[in-house]
Formats: sequence, C-alpha cells, structure tokens
Amino acid sequence: MRILPGTSVFLEIIGGEMLKLHNFDRSPFGWKVRMVLAEKHVPYRTEVPENKSESPAFGKLNPFRLTPVLELEDGRTVFESTVINEYLEEAYPNPAMLPRDPYERARVRMLEDTTDQYFNQALRDFRTAQYEYAPPFLIPKKAEQVDHKLVEESKKKIHEHLSRLEKEITGRTWFGGEVFSLADVALAAPLTGSLPLLGLLPDPKYPNLAAWSRRMVERPSYIASAPKEPMKIKKD
Repeated sequence: MRILPGTSVFLEIIGGEMLKLHNFDRSPFGWKVRMVLAEKHVPYRTEVPENKSESPAFGKLNPFRLTPVLELEDGRTVFESTVINEYLEEAYPNPAMLPRDPYERARVRMLEDTTDQYFNQALRDFRTAQYEYAPPFLIPKKAEQVDHKLVEESKKKIHEHLSRLEKEITGRTWFGGEVFSLADVALAAPLTGSLPLLGLLPDPKYPNLAAWSRRMVERPSYIASAPKEPMKIKKD
C-alpha cells in the first residue's frame, strides 16, 4: 500500500470498488500513470497481470495485451499510458497537469509523445545492445555479443534528445513551466532511472536537467509511485 508522504491519502488500496491499474512495477509506462494518480490523490487498486500474452481475462481488458490498463469502477477500460493520463487529467482536473495556454498544452503533449515514441526507443536500443534482461537485473553481454554499432547509434540519439530537453527545461521549473505536467511524469523514468543506471547521466553538459532531476526525486508523488524494486545491473 502506498501512502503519499506527509498526508493520510492512500494511493494504492486493496479491495473495494475503485479504479484498478493493471501494470508492472518497473515499467516506465506504468510508473508515469502511477505518478499522475499520486499527484491527483486518486485512490486505486493495483493488479499485476499474469501471463498477459495468453490470459483470456487480460485479453478482455486490452485486446493488444499491453500494460498499463486502467479499469474503471464499472469495468470499462482505458489503455495506452498517454491516453490514460489524458483521461485522468479530464476526470480529475485538480491539480491541473496541463498548462492553460493552448500552445503550452500542445508543447507538453509533444514532449510526452516524443519521449514515449523516440526517446524511450533509443534508450531501449542502447540497453538491449549491451545487456540481457532477467528482472530485476540487467546482465552484461559477453564482448562478442555486444552490438557496438547499435550502442553508438543509440547513444548519439540519446544525447540528441538530452540536448533538446536541456533547452526545453532552461528557464522553467518543470517541463510545463510552473505546472508539474504530463511531460514531467513521462520523463521521470528515463531521466532519473534508466539513464543514471546506464551511466549516461549525470552529465555536465546538462545542468538544467540535473536540477530538474533533483526537484523530481523529492516530489511526494515521485516517491509514492517509484518502483519498489528498481532495475539494477548484475555484477560478476
């Protein structure tokens, strides 16, 4: 059970008729939904899918058999993390996680979408080129198994994304300006989790991202929603 630090709000509750979030603890997409639920103080029940690729029950929740899935109190479902967070923003508008200005709202949505579609893909390529995944461990591949070309290509893409994000956050507290936004929650996992683990952050070229990360890890919704058992690199 997760409790928002400094409050009596239970963010994850077992039993009762309430929202259910079907997700995996270490998934960056599940994490970003959990953070929005925490930020908005929405109680929910968590479900960890079993055999989601073959389970008839899970197939009814999402025909594409991917997580996260938000199951509403009446059994209807919303899937795709970005769509889930948009739903939560509309259903639970306080606190707002999109700016009021139409362009700024679009900018936040672009940041969230490009994180999911391109930034996370470059990060996955960088990781899978060098490591096998045996949850919760990343196991280094033997030297002859490492895809060095993919390592360099994906590393270049990651730094292109980081340079763009460094410019976006310059002069802003959050990626939504003064608004802690849907873009911020989407960027929490790569910027504070995967990239530091893989040795690509911190980097002196990105001081504003470093300052953002320090603010992020102190935020109560981050603490409440973070993976209970983060990914780690297995040492020999």
